[in-house]
Amino acid sequence: MAAHHHDDTCHDLAYLPRDIFWLVLGYLDPVDLIRCRRVSRVWSEAFSNPSVLVPILKRRFPWTKEVQALEWDDHSFESRKVFDEIVSRYDHLERGKPRSIQKYRLCDDFGSSGEREWFQVQPWKYHASHERQVVGRQFSEALWTHEDGLLVYPSAHHQCLVLMDLSSDRQFMVPFIICGKVVRRVRLRKRLLVVEWAEPKAFHWLNASDGVHRHFASSFDVKPGAQGGWSIVPRNEWKIMFLGHPLSERDRFFSSHSNTHYVIYIWQPNRSLYTADEDAPIESLFVWDISKQSSYRPSLDPTSQQRGPDVGQSPSIVARFGFRDLDFYSIRQRGLPALQKLGITDDCHSKTFYLLIVGTAVFKRQP
Repeated sequence: MAAHHHDDTCHDLAYLPRDIFWLVLGYLDPVDLIRCRRVSRVWSEAFSNPSVLVPILKRRFPWTKEVQALEWDDHSFESRKVFDEIVSRYDHLERGKPRSIQKYRLCDDFGSSGEREWFQVQPWKYHASHERQVVGRQFSEALWTHEDGLLVYPSAHHQCLVLMDLSSDRQFMVPFIICGKVVRRVRLRKRLLVVEWAEPKAFHWLNASDGVHRHFASSFDVKPGAQGGWSIVPRNEWKIMFLGHPLSERDRFFSSHSNTHYVIYIWQPNRSLYTADEDAPIESLFVWDISKQSSYRPSLDPTSQQRGPDVGQSPSIVARFGFRDLDFYSIRQRGLPALQKLGITDDCHSKTFYLLIVGTAVFKRQP
């Protein structure tokens, strides 16, 4: 019996010669190595050996940041931890299932004062003109944004915009006062946070029901701070529209930004009572240089009377396109908008903005 037991042990997978053991590993997925640890204590030791895990990580996941930081001779417990985290992450991605779910309550549309503080820009309206009367509908624009493990969202608990580091669950307040503003869009890109917002009260009226509200954008640099934290530093503020926009579901604007430039496309229905062309919305497109830091706040200077060096450092328009220019480039949307995406490149040597329009080619232009 003892000899028979010894013979079974010698033929166990964990006791195979190293070259044969590696041949077996070649048929297994990385997640199978974690499952094999459950068989026995011996298997757990064999499939937890750093000299086995590190080469597999280098071969199967060479692009990950954790693997690039590993050394070939790293035989510490840390390598097993890295292996398990990476394999779990990509296994859940492959199966389309989240590893964990955490819920955070967002701010209500109306603040504690009863005034509206959140009103996102509305998507295009869809009409069931396809076969079977079914049209793929886009989701409404979210008032939260994320990039590279950083999440910015309107926290109901703090009643302000909060930046969360998803790797550490640490939260940092965004120095943006919500009271007295209506936030339209929040976007984080290239470590630059841009908040587009409007004044809650109209400064003039187009008709009995539509009042025009001044719209602005505030930008913040997101930089690594002390003790692994994040520092959110105001960069500048600019008025994104010459006259403004009604806070309605009919008037829309779409925007994008890089670390140095901001592009906005504006679409408004024509409310004139004297036009014969009822299907001719007002359209325009602007590109701004937002690279310089400035303490000038146009929202606090409605008459544009302030002077000083900060005014000259404030964001400036570097390209503008009216409806005739858009018509010339065959990208004027008119009453049947098909615009799907607006973006701007991040090339250090040249800046190119582009529009993706359904049924047409991509329009590109350098300001």
